[in-house]
Amino acid sequence: MGQIGLFDVENRLSEISEMGDSLEKLDKAINWNRFKPVIDKAFRKKRKSNAGRPPYEYILMFKILVLQSMYNLSDEQTQFQILDRHREYRQAGFH
Repeated sequence: MGQIGLFDVENRLSEISEMGDSLEKLDKAINWNRFKPVIDKAFRKKRKSNAGRPPYEYILMFKILVLQSMYNLSDEQTQFQILDRHREYRQAGFH
């Protein structure tokens, strides 16, 4: 695979949006912040130290679980999709 151009990822995302990206529709339909108090309460746990990587945002993890359930993805398939999307962004210079 050749080097990704400066606007390739942006153009690809625009094309996906124009085709009716189901993830965008889902994000617009659901007020994710409504779940935040319940999720934060369920996972409220003080960190013993600042060592190690901080935990992922709980809302992000909740979104992943919803998508995993909707698309019937295994943990491995979900991880692959996340890493693949992340790789595309990094190759384009987004961090």
